[in-house]
Order: sequence, then structure tokens, then C-alpha cells
Amino acid sequence: MHIVHLIQSATQLYGAERCVLLEAQALRQRGHSVHGLLVHETRMGEQAGRLEAELQLLGVPTSRVLSTRQVSLQLLTGLAQALRALRPDVVHSHSMKTDVLAAPLCRLLRLPLCIEVHGYLHPDDDPRVRLYERLDQVALRLADAAIVLSRDYHAEVRGYGVPAARIHLCPSGIDVSGLRAQIGQRSVRAELNLPPLGQGPLVLGMVARLSAEKGHTHFLHSLRALRQQGQDVVGVLFGEGPLREVLQQEVQTLGLTEFVRFAGYIPQVADAYASLDVLVSCSRFEGLPLNLIEAMALGIPVVAMATGGCTDILADGECGRLVKRGDGDALSAALLQVCQDAPLRARMALAGARRADAHFSLPAWASRIEQVYATAISRRRPRQAGAGK
Repeated sequence: MHIVHLIQSATQLYGAERCVLLEAQALRQRGHSVHGLLVHETRMGEQAGRLEAELQLLGVPTSRVLSTRQVSLQLLTGLAQALRALRPDVVHSHSMKTDVLAAPLCRLLRLPLCIEVHGYLHPDDDPRVRLYERLDQVALRLADAAIVLSRDYHAEVRGYGVPAARIHLCPSGIDVSGLRAQIGQRSVRAELNLPPLGQGPLVLGMVARLSAEKGHTHFLHSLRALRQQGQDVVGVLFGEGPLREVLQQEVQTLGLTEFVRFAGYIPQVADAYASLDVLVSCSRFEGLPLNLIEAMALGIPVVAMATGGCTDILADGECGRLVKRGDGDALSAALLQVCQDAPLRARMALAGARRADAHFSLPAWASRIEQVYATAISRRRPRQAGAGK
């Protein structure tokens, strides 16, 4: 098949962008032709070209449609021309803006459209995002297939009026062996002035965008609670985002300045995980968080709030701990248990690596998505189903 992955550009590589990279890699390995089509936000400058550059490093051809404003006739025309020129068998969209643009265009051009739902924020204070989310729900009803990453999102999308037959549960996969092979590119602990693993304090960390929906405040309060209970722990926050200054101020207010490191965005993600004794996730909203899967694959115990796909990834007490979403006290208690019990951490590390191997490989994802594409093609082009190898 000839598949176009369609996504809005961004300045960093987070969940949706990393899914595009992994999925393009998996599909190419199975002999499919893959093209990356990016709605390039000119207001972000050349930093918005990071995903494009990473796709090209994988050998995936890319093209841009320039976006100088939110929506314009020029943008719609440019996207329509690009899709006509590429003539894909399937369009696979990954962002709300591209979903909303592609839904009418793919109907007009008779192109099968699959929309992958990476998550909604449901903000109370941002009417623009709320509008896009409502429009995205309309786009889902127009698409030939809605791809969801977790059971939680399956139920949510069904509630938007999308027929159950068009909703496909396809948990993300990762390149497990490739991720493990990347360890050793960077000495993250040394860069952060932390002692080697097994020496000094336990290092707890988050690998997430510094934004409200990721719940960093819960992590900081739990870190303070652990230290007040005599635990020798420090925290590391990997990632960038709009809340960096706010979180730095909160660290100071909580008296944690010497115990929290802001590590920024580190492309060598395997070494970021490997610098931790425990990965923590406190998100308010999630699809299927890759950071949990990746940490498990590398033998890092996980303590997470039971948000979205976290419940599909973690078996509580087996490869990590799950606590109620938003319950800071429960998070602190689970972290205390894991920090105090080294044999438990070792068992969780081993179980997590086995679970990542068994359930979250790229080949397993690719096999599922090929079936989704075939279903979408047969729905949009019943007389051409199966064509386009």
C-alpha cells in the first residue's frame, strides 16, 4: 500500500509525533510505501521541522503544506493539491487540525481516511482548543476508520457517535530491541551531577511535556512527602513546555530546589529512562503513553495514575503500581512502597520488560493496522479493495 501519514508540525517530538515515526518505520519494514505530509506551521519557525527531519533520517520522503494561519483557503487548496499528487491508498491523520481538514477533502477526493486519536485535553480555559475538539469529533464521524490506542478512548469515541464497526483498538508498538540498543549514547546521570545507578539517592522521574495535563504538581508534592518521611530521593523532569517557569517556582516554594533537576528535552530517550530508578506518570489525560511502555522495555519500574491507556499497559503490582487518577496521597504511598523495597523493584523491572516484549512490539501493531487500512479501503473504494501494493 501507499500510505500518507498526515500531521501538523510541532517543535518537539512527543506522543503523536513519536507514533508517526514508529508507525512509518514498521510499515516500511513490511514493504509498504510511506510518505510524511506535514501541515507546517510557519509561526513556529524552522524548529517545527524536527519531525520532518527525523522522518527523512528513516528514509521516509516528506512534503510540506505551509500554514500561515489556523485555517485558510490557501491551506485547503494546498492540502488538496498535495493529496492529489501523492495519490495514496490510505490517508492516516494524527492531529486535530489535519483531521478537520482531511475529513471533507478525503470525501471529495474519494480517499480512505483513518484518524488516529491521540487524546483530548478538554480545557476549561481555552475555547479555541475546545472548538477544535468538537470539530475533530465531527471529523471522526466522517472518517472511514477511527484508530484508538486504549479501551478508555474506545468508549469515548463511541460516545461521539462513531459507529462501533468503524472504531479500531490498536495499541501502539515500539521498537523494543532498537530502544535497548540505544542505551549508552549519553551519560545522563553524570550530566545531571547524579551518582551512578545503585549509588546515592533513588532517582524518580517523569518523561513528559511540561504542560498542565501531565500533572507534574502531583509528582513534586509526592517527592516532598517522601523526603519528609526520610526517603533519600531526588526528582528529574525530562521535557520542555509552557509550564517550565511555573514548575521551577513551585520547586522553590516546596523547598526542593537542590533535589529536582530540569533536564529539558533529550533526544537520546533510552538514556533518559536508564538514568531513573522509577518512572512516574501523573497525567490527567492519556491515550496510550509510550513513556510507560518504553520504561518497562528498559526494565524501569513504573508508578502511574490510572489514566486512559495506563490501565491497558500496567498490571498493578506486577510491573509497576497504578493508583487512582488525581489521588496524590495514593501516589505518595505507592512510591514509598516501591522506594523501600529493592527486591520488589527488581521483580517489577523483569516483569515489565517481559510484558513490553509480549504485548507492545512494532510487528504486532503493524499487523493490526494493515487490517484497519484494508477495511477503510473497502469502505471508501469497494471495487478497489486490496489494490495498491
